[in-house]
Amino acid sequence: MTFHPGTRPAITIFLVLLAALFPAIGAPASDTETPEPLTEAELVLRQASDRLADTQTLKFELDIKGDTFIDSAGAIRLAGATGSLARPDKVDVEFQVELLGTQTVSIRMIAIGEEAWTTDLLSGAWGPSPDEFGYNPAILFDNQDGLGPVAGRLESPTIDGEEEIAGRDTWKVSGTVDSSVIAPMTSGNMQGDGIRVTLWVDQESADILRLEVAEPDDVDKENPATWTMTLTDHDADIRIDPPDVEE
Repeated sequence: MTFHPGTRPAITIFLVLLAALFPAIGAPASDTETPEPLTEAELVLRQASDRLADTQTLKFELDIKGDTFIDSAGAIRLAGATGSLARPDKVDVEFQVELLGTQTVSIRMIAIGEEAWTTDLLSGAWGPSPDEFGYNPAILFDNQDGLGPVAGRLESPTIDGEEEIAGRDTWKVSGTVDSSVIAPMTSGNMQGDGIRVTLWVDQESADILRLEVAEPDDVDKENPATWTMTLTDHDADIRIDPPDVEE
């Protein structure tokens, strides 16, 4: 099956969410400015930011509800993904995609630096990733060009209580971002004003254990999308190598 040019924006959303986990959540205040006192929620985010700055590896599981299509015809829906990340620019991910609303298949991708490889839908063999499926990790990890973390742009973040995630006590921090904030990073695939972003931050370690991004219900879309990413194995021993590509 051939992927069309419409593939890249939807995959980019996913990879931007991954990239949002590694850079600092918020930019530090200028040395010439007197910083405003942090709210409790902002303090939690700042602590999570500091912890992420030191995190070298992660494993993740992404679940997607609603419609996020990765082809221009709207026939291939991204349903989820699992994988690993390693600084500075290594990703090993397996996407689950739904074809024509029926069959679900998997596509694996490995990216190291500027090189990327994917598996063929039919044969499963490794090959160079097509341009429409690729991305530039250097851009995704660059905080200077608008590809910083979505979480760092929360408007009026609040702590919405405490929840237990995988046996860990977390602070649940949430807020919203305008679609214009993330449009440059997602090619406009996340729609609506007031896109909800929620993070679950470990109270002891400050690790982010879960991240959720949700389109508003009133968006002009039949099935608004919600992306939920669960994070584990912070700083685990993770190795990502190039695949064996058939000549």
